[in-house]
Amino acid sequence: MTLEQTITKDILKNKLYSGEQPAADLLYTCYGGMLFSYILQFVPDRREGEDLLVNIFSRLATRLQEACDSNLSIYCWLQIEARKIILEHPSVAGQENVYYFSLLNEASQEHRWVFKELFLHGRQKEEVALQVGKEPAYIGGLLRECLLIIRKKLG
Repeated sequence: MTLEQTITKDILKNKLYSGEQPAADLLYTCYGGMLFSYILQFVPDRREGEDLLVNIFSRLATRLQEACDSNLSIYCWLQIEARKIILEHPSVAGQENVYYFSLLNEASQEHRWVFKELFLHGRQKEEVALQVGKEPAYIGGLLRECLLIIRKKLG
């Protein structure tokens, strides 16, 4: 996706209120491929992934004003909301994504907990930092270290 194709909050708001092209269709056109790749990290079956992608966009279509009001970029908001829906999916729910945790088996308990809270539960760094009495930058650093461990093992 090029910068010119990125959907800003202003563009999304205009689509929400103009009725020219449904805003969800515009988001699907621009972000569907990226979101599908993201889904396949959790649900490797392509057909299930396609069904889940359609489900995600249909469920989020009525909540796009929240994306405009969020302090996140449109794609980040979509990704976090999609992750919540993905984690409800029968092939993912209750497993706490065993595969990703297996890649972190050598990491500290603190690293695994931060990864679970941020990546799987979609919590904000500030929220997790407040809970454990640390700075958000510290929590962000732990997450970056987790992602480096995962990349090395995948790579």
